[in-house]
Amino acid sequence: MNVEKKQNTGAKIAIGVIIVYLLLPLAMTMIYSLFREWIDIMPTGFTLNAYTELFTDTLFWKAVGRTIVISVVPIVLCTVFVLLAMYVVVVYHPDWNKMIQILCTVPYAIQGVILPTCVLSLYSSAPEPFGNRMFMLVSTYMVVILPYVYQGIRNNLNGIGAARLIEAAQMLGASRFYAFFRVVIPNIMGGVTISVMLAMAIVFGDFVIINTLAGGHFMTAQMYLYDVMKKSGQRTCAVIVLLFLVTLIISAGAFFLQSREKDRKDR
Repeated sequence: MNVEKKQNTGAKIAIGVIIVYLLLPLAMTMIYSLFREWIDIMPTGFTLNAYTELFTDTLFWKAVGRTIVISVVPIVLCTVFVLLAMYVVVVYHPDWNKMIQILCTVPYAIQGVILPTCVLSLYSSAPEPFGNRMFMLVSTYMVVILPYVYQGIRNNLNGIGAARLIEAAQMLGASRFYAFFRVVIPNIMGGVTISVMLAMAIVFGDFVIINTLAGGHFMTAQMYLYDVMKKSGQRTCAVIVLLFLVTLIISAGAFFLQSREKDRKDR
């Protein structure tokens, strides 16, 4: 019993150390954003001017709104397409699984500046809607997050034994389509949510793709941050803190909706 208690205590200490290690850079950034100078050991000149300027800057909130929109649209579309593809693989063609896996992992090799440059050179003079910058941006982000969304959905489908669940639902009179979307998907929503949050973090933190494809015509939070970095270090830290809070609120909202849906089903 003592050994088990010591193991639990050690695990709690290790988790606490990891949490402190991960939050320390953010805490230091927040402290720097609240003071005018930090030349000595302790910062001096407490002020909220950086946050006041940001909260009253409509350009900043418009940039955040654009970032949320440009993050949500590709994630929703990519998740729907992957779920439909996995429905075909699981129900009708299990032998296609290896081919789908190879196709969905190809974007790992073409990320960075390579992908947006290739897209821009191929489709910049193409007819509408393919030549539209927003269309190219959404499509490019779908390619970027495809491996992460696919791996999360695939691992969860394998974990719950989707094929066996569908067979059991069919024995009870359900169709394959109904069994997949009403039995299988609700059981993997936790994994889907985690994959979506990972994809959101990737898109939300991107600068290269948005800058290459949209330039200054579609200012997002990342481009706003890049512009502020040239002017004020204190304000830059404030932007980082607020973007972290926005991401945290979105993640907390997604997990809250997921837990509430789970509680409703358990009843």
